[in-house]
Amino acid sequence: MSREIVLSPRLYFSYSSFLVFDGGVKLPGCDWTPEHSAQGFARRESTVNFNTLLEFGFADVAVIHGAYRPREEYERVIEVPFRVTSGKVIVGGPEETEDKRMIELPPGDYRLTAAQRVTAEKGEGEEGQGEEAIDVYFELLPQPLERSSVLVADEALSVPDRLLETAGVAGES
Repeated sequence: MSREIVLSPRLYFSYSSFLVFDGGVKLPGCDWTPEHSAQGFARRESTVNFNTLLEFGFADVAVIHGAYRPREEYERVIEVPFRVTSGKVIVGGPEETEDKRMIELPPGDYRLTAAQRVTAEKGEGEEGQGEEAIDVYFELLPQPLERSSVLVADEALSVPDRLLETAGVAGES
């Protein structure tokens, strides 16, 4: 049985990205390479930085406790292994300074699936910025997921045969 939580306030995404990370992670930003950008994400064990469909704007975020449910309107869907250690997970934008969107999840290994779709192109949305809807699924697993997958790729992605499963910490290179 899945349970959906709509997180508010709206997420402000920028630099074509948003973050999902365990509350215990002090530096959630990942060091992006061209390979990470091509596949649409950069990740470490308890933090993932996802590319957004638009460069900047606002997103309505829904978190679903349960398995991913495909929907025809999703334009990009990526699933990754994710470990929750603190019992708290934060969904945020790279320029947001407060942890406004925090959910509680039991510690454990999850299949984290981020599904995105554009809801308003740049110029149509709030303050002339683009808008997206982002659904984030957390499926608790008995064992860690071994590999990430791109389930739905839009034209901006160039998915390699083997996804890059690790990233450095932003600013530490």
